[in-house]
Amino acid sequence: MLHLDTPSDELLKATRAHLVQRGTSLAAFCKENGFVRQSVTLALSGRRNGPKTSALLAAFMARVRASA
Repeated sequence: MLHLDTPSDELLKATRAHLVQRGTSLAAFCKENGFVRQSVTLALSGRRNGPKTSALLAAFMARVRASA
């Protein structure tokens, strides 16, 4: 389970590792759940951080945690 909440390169790496550990990839998880991988990557790494990006990040992390 992921416990990082602040967007950073560390969160991106931890999320990728978590998904790989579960037998999928970030790209595959995004495709299966209707997220745009590039947008998720920018949100997780903190390279974008507007209101829409914050909402995307919250929805993505909720989906990751719910499917664990």
